[in-house]
Amino acid sequence: MRKKKKLKRKVKVLIPVTIILLIVLFVVGYYEIHGDVKKLSLKLKGPSEITLELGKKYIEKGAKAYYNKKNISSTIKVIGHVNSEKVGKYNIGYKVKYKMVSRKKKRVINIVDTIKPVITLVEDEINIYQNSTYEEPGVKATDNYDGDISSKIKVDNKIDITKVGTYEVIYKVKDSSGNSAEAKRIVNVVLDNPNQKVAVLNYHFFYDPDKGEGCNESICEKVSDFRAHLEYLKENNFKALTMKEFRDFMYGKRAIPEKSVLITIDDGALGTGKHNGNKLIPILEEYKMHATLFLITSWWDIENYRSPYLDIESHTNDMHRENRCRGVTRGAQMLCSSNDEVLKDLQKSISITKSKQAFCFPFYAYNQNAIELVKKAGFELAFIGGQKKATRNTDKYHIPRYAIVKEATLEDFKHYVN
Repeated sequence: MRKKKKLKRKVKVLIPVTIILLIVLFVVGYYEIHGDVKKLSLKLKGPSEITLELGKKYIEKGAKAYYNKKNISSTIKVIGHVNSEKVGKYNIGYKVKYKMVSRKKKRVINIVDTIKPVITLVEDEINIYQNSTYEEPGVKATDNYDGDISSKIKVDNKIDITKVGTYEVIYKVKDSSGNSAEAKRIVNVVLDNPNQKVAVLNYHFFYDPDKGEGCNESICEKVSDFRAHLEYLKENNFKALTMKEFRDFMYGKRAIPEKSVLITIDDGALGTGKHNGNKLIPILEEYKMHATLFLITSWWDIENYRSPYLDIESHTNDMHRENRCRGVTRGAQMLCSSNDEVLKDLQKSISITKSKQAFCFPFYAYNQNAIELVKKAGFELAFIGGQKKATRNTDKYHIPRYAIVKEATLEDFKHYVN
């Protein structure tokens, strides 16, 4: 009887001990197989949030993972992608799993654009006549991310065209990232001067005898003489006009400085292009002076003459040919071709130059019919010879020019422009 009681007592003691032991064994076994989440650590290298400028490459810094003291960083999975060429917020995920326990982390990458747009004015300062009309000379806004945002420009124009004075036109623009830019144009309203005179200079060919180059025609110009002309203009504060500035002056839309000239070159032959000597363009760019080339568009590729200092206008497409008809000044082909032939030629030239601002008659030869065809084609100005200055009262299709010949001296040149 006593033995049975002792056995019962032992059983009562063994059962809870066994249960506890089983629980301990279970827990130990579980963590041996599944791991202890408290022992697993995951830490980012570097900050959890990074801000990068648009276009700057994102370099992944990675993370570290340990289970107890064991380095298990090689098992980390990195999920996500950063497009550094596109503004936005990007999430990079990090995940590590070991012994069936896991941890996760996240890094935020902000790609931002902090660069301001650029506003480009065709001219920073212009003069217009009192009681005329202010016409926008041209403004463009570009952004490093959005591209052309000119349509977003807001203009604040407080010009009083009825009063002589100096005014500002303010241009503001904001890009998609909130970066803003501002630019100002000075507009001077001045008294009208319809009798102001402008010398229009006419060159043809350029050569450099110091390099053994020759040119036998009277309309050849030595590079040294051309430099002397531009040097004189620069030293005496003359403005070399663009064709647009001259056209606007002739139509009373733009006031120009009293000391202004228009430099023109005919044909596109020796020394005027990058393919035939390249004398003209480098000198214009060196002195930062504008000129206009009247190009025979079918004879040479217009791309040979591209420069921000050289406007290109029409000298016909393929009618710069003389002695083609009798009883007509110099027999210029334009004067004895049919109206349809002439118009077709002019339209072809316009399609190449992309401009109808100005036309130059071949060999200075013209008649009334030729003038009417030039008008019909849409040209706003036409140039001839004449050796005298132009004013706003000059017929816009008989604009005279000073032909610069080889024998002309610097004193002759000074006489033309003064």
